[in-house]
Amino acid sequence: MPDIIELELDNKKDIYKQLAKELSPFRERPVGSLLFIVEKVEGKPLIGIRYPGRKFKKRELKTVRSNSALWANLYDFEVVPFRNGKEIESKEFTFTEIMKDYKENKAGNEDFWDLIEEIYYKNSISKELPDLPGIEPRLYLLMLKWIWIQEDFNYRLGWEDVKSPIRYVLETRTGNRTSKGAGRAKFFAALILLKHHFTFEEVKKIIPLY
Repeated sequence: MPDIIELELDNKKDIYKQLAKELSPFRERPVGSLLFIVEKVEGKPLIGIRYPGRKFKKRELKTVRSNSALWANLYDFEVVPFRNGKEIESKEFTFTEIMKDYKENKAGNEDFWDLIEEIYYKNSISKELPDLPGIEPRLYLLMLKWIWIQEDFNYRLGWEDVKSPIRYVLETRTGNRTSKGAGRAKFFAALILLKHHFTFEEVKKIIPLY
């Protein structure tokens, strides 16, 4: 069982800087050995992040200089959902399942779309949630929030962007440097297409990233 730590994050401040400060001291722990609770409802955990993630690794450098980045994908983590305070399998929240649930249960609700946009632009929820079938709306939105934060760390933000106390680079599994990409934008674009009457199969062809 991983060690469990509850994080009190201020969503009004830069959440990336907060996470960099909180996670970096644990970078030499075994992969997945810490579970940080980052969202709760009525005192029960709703979202956790398991750290360090599987993409995280210590780099093997032939020459180490004072400004060398010794770590790759330093803030990679696994997003962990909870239901009724108990951890559930994250396979319920694959790209495919998230897209299908939106198309089948939520695509026609403008209030829910407004909340998706708020998550996308601000990482926050400030309005009342509609009662919709499928995945519980709050769990759905908070999973999106943390999946998108994780993608920003892995594909869009460098160590200077998040004011990381530790230098790092973004690398592929084979050790090639990853150029900064769109992060959450491709995921959001897929939801936009579904909202505007594209089928799930069409979206997979247009955005084949996942």
